[in-house]
Amino acid sequence: MQHVESTLGPDVPIVVWSPRDGARFSLDELAAYLAESKDRISAQLDENGGVLLRGFDCVHTSSDYQKVLDVVAPDLMDYVGGTSPRKVVNGRIMTATEIPGSYSIPLHQEMSYTDNSPDRISFFCERPPEEGGQTTIGDMRAITRAIDPKVRERFEVHGGVQLCRNLPLPEKVASRPGVPKTWHEVFATDRREDAEKVAAKSGWRYEWLDDGSMQLWQEVRPTTRQHPRSGDDVWFNQVHIFSPVSALKWARLDGRTEAADRLARALEEAPQLLDHMRYGDGTEIAAEDVLHIYDVLLENEKPVQWQKGDVLVLDNILVAHGRKRFSGDRSVLTALIQHAH
Repeated sequence: MQHVESTLGPDVPIVVWSPRDGARFSLDELAAYLAESKDRISAQLDENGGVLLRGFDCVHTSSDYQKVLDVVAPDLMDYVGGTSPRKVVNGRIMTATEIPGSYSIPLHQEMSYTDNSPDRISFFCERPPEEGGQTTIGDMRAITRAIDPKVRERFEVHGGVQLCRNLPLPEKVASRPGVPKTWHEVFATDRREDAEKVAAKSGWRYEWLDDGSMQLWQEVRPTTRQHPRSGDDVWFNQVHIFSPVSALKWARLDGRTEAADRLARALEEAPQLLDHMRYGDGTEIAAEDVLHIYDVLLENEKPVQWQKGDVLVLDNILVAHGRKRFSGDRSVLTALIQHAH
């Protein structure tokens, strides 16, 4: 079966695959086609960073999406320890995020704040957004080159980065700025002892605060990661998302004035209840360095306009992803892929 390869434009690290007869494929024919093409897809992910399967009329539901993943990405992982609010849809397929459409999402590599990040990530467009809602992507090789070398050096000298999170009880979530996750969600349990076991197994420090929240210090991570096959060493962390100074800029850029005001007050009155990042040696990261990283990522994001039935697979090291704000209905599902070969 032949396919047409194209790109989404200059500087967009995605190859679009549109089979000539794709609109007439049955799901079984699509699975057979992808099985034949699996090595080629994998090679293009290593080289370019992303492959978009477009123009198939047979992929409608999460079950259809699962059949595609069974061929191209059989090793899926769960989301224990993740920070974005998500709902499980089918097996290990989840909603991409439950963050409201009034929020954009900055470019990031999935779970780059933990040792257990996925090798690749996939998305499926069940229903395109009515307005806005493009998924943004960024070439991390280009972004790494654009980061000021002096800023990079400071992160290296101070031993990388560490994420500190405050995970509230469910009844406290509404009183926190941003979109916090409860420790029940993060650890998939409502039992303290079970959460403690997962934290200990992951090598994370924790402390229970008087308000019932868990203060969690995740593992110290290097700021860059080397791709296992291409050898590229690229920026790989989320300091620009979890630092309150950049979260404040993010809220203001989105026009979320009330959220920005709440965050600014929390920074003054109860900074310990906000997620934040420090250098690996525990010292504070300069605000101007955090904002430089935020700005470089923002300047390098490229929007991908969804079409119904699209399946996108990204290399999670070489390509970052995010989201534009949107209004109306939008359903994009995701799956985290481990042990990519």
